[in-house]
Amino acid sequence: MTMISPQSFVDEFDDESYATLLKERDKLIREIRHFEKHREEIMNSEEVYICPSPDVVYQMNLEYLGALCMLISKKFNEEFE
Repeated sequence: MTMISPQSFVDEFDDESYATLLKERDKLIREIRHFEKHREEIMNSEEVYICPSPDVVYQMNLEYLGALCMLISKKFNEEFE
């Protein structure tokens, strides 16, 4: 998995619909919750030695989520107001 900047991540969704953005948001939230729920198991497994490590992926997912929520807000205003 290649990690990109939060802005580059959001740029990939710039032309997507509000509904599509919500699906991506939900996917990120599922991944974040999975890591939070299984953090100890994940960090004690061999996955820790992959690059990027699971904790880095978790941190980037949080940053992606923040950036994506800003785009969702913008898209909501464009589509519904």
